[in-house]
Amino acid sequence: MVKITFTGSHGTGKTTLAHKLVFNLKKENVDVGLLQEVARECPFPINEQVTRKTQIWIILNQIIKEIELEEKNDILVCDRSILDGYCYYIYKFGRSKTLEPLIKEHLKTYKYIIKVPIREGFLVKDKIRSIDPKFQKDIDTILNKMLKTFKIKYIDYKNLEDDFIKSLSIKK
Repeated sequence: MVKITFTGSHGTGKTTLAHKLVFNLKKENVDVGLLQEVARECPFPINEQVTRKTQIWIILNQIIKEIELEEKNDILVCDRSILDGYCYYIYKFGRSKTLEPLIKEHLKTYKYIIKVPIREGFLVKDKIRSIDPKFQKDIDTILNKMLKTFKIKYIDYKNLEDDFIKSLSIKK
């Protein structure tokens, strides 16, 4: 089982990239599944109005859905990583001594973490996500800091070739 995740602030094109990667892998007859962003299903307030309950729900549901899909596919592509949910938590409440060990341990389950920077044209109104560019930048800053703090190895999307399959050396 190979697990690939895209990480980055909201409105950076992660969903588009995840779908593109799944499409390319399926064209190569690879058994691949896709985990969509779980925050879109959250019954609690998200974005700037986030609550502790919201982010704990998102973090735990991310883990549960990944576990479920890992059993069904050879490769799992995740629209977001566990770290994303934690960064939104940090934005509002600061770091958590309770959550951090879980986050750090779960980050080890990803074979590839692809960091997507803020890119023009993706922060668009869609009835769910915030379109405040300052909020987007704040989350990106926290995410970059946490990648460094946790010493997470990741692939910078800016350095990826367009052919994801070759870029990531994924074999059937």
